[in-house]
Amino acid sequence: MLKKLLSAVPGFFHDMGTVNRENATKIVEYEIEEMEHIFALLLFGSFTGMPSPPVHITLQLLPLMEKDLELIFTKVATAHDGLAEITEILGEV
Repeated sequence: MLKKLLSAVPGFFHDMGTVNRENATKIVEYEIEEMEHIFALLLFGSFTGMPSPPVHITLQLLPLMEKDLELIFTKVATAHDGLAEITEILGEV
């Protein structure tokens, strides 16, 4: 029985390492997503009343913000249509 236990120990630590790497990856992905949100807020802060950066900088960074711009325009288009918002949420799943 002790030999069985000792043979299972390396596998246990290997599995624990795998779990920890997956958790670390999820944390990094979450941080990247939040940094993208902050970046978008800095670029398009004028929509929320914050001062916006110089126009030439914003225009140079617009290609990087294509996904966020599509999201903004979708939200504006469906702002007053509750059914469209529900179908949009269901479509993301």
